[in-house]
Amino acid sequence: MAQDKFPTSLAVGAGIVLAVTAYLVLPTLGSGPDVDMSDAAVKERIKPVGSAASAAPAAKAESAAAPAKAEHAAAPAKVENTAPSAKAEPAPTSAKSEPAALSETKAASSGRTGDEIFNSVCTACHSTGAAGAPKIGDKEAWAPRIAKGVDALLETAIKGKAAMPPRGTCADCSDDELKGAIEYMVSKSK
Repeated sequence: MAQDKFPTSLAVGAGIVLAVTAYLVLPTLGSGPDVDMSDAAVKERIKPVGSAASAAPAAKAESAAAPAKAEHAAAPAKVENTAPSAKAEPAPTSAKSEPAALSETKAASSGRTGDEIFNSVCTACHSTGAAGAPKIGDKEAWAPRIAKGVDALLETAIKGKAAMPPRGTCADCSDDELKGAIEYMVSKSK
């Protein structure tokens, strides 16, 4: 007879444990901090904290907007350019070689010079030869590339090749800036 009472007392004990657990846990499941779930409150919580800005895209947007504004008669006749102009026209010096001065002038219209792009982005691979990148100044490695022309090199840089990702890890570089960096490397590798 003692055997019949054991399973019944076990079931009763398990039921009591479940009831106590439910009594303690269930009230906390639906509660918590009062959170406003309105659309406005959710948008406020998930809005971006900051933003990244580049002078080159802003200048492109302004230059693209200028013809559209000129077409409308109600628009102001003069559109002011608010892009930074500190590097608008670098004065070539006699110490610079012709291609280097040319690359700096061309790239300056978009904000950064060819040597600035090279020294901030391209140098990681093209100064060390990482992942098979031709080292700047290595005339033998650059000769067949230079023979293809700057436009072909620019197309390769834009699309990427082998271990070099598209735009060579400079996602915010304009085509003119990439071309300036290529012309800079070519001028140092002839």
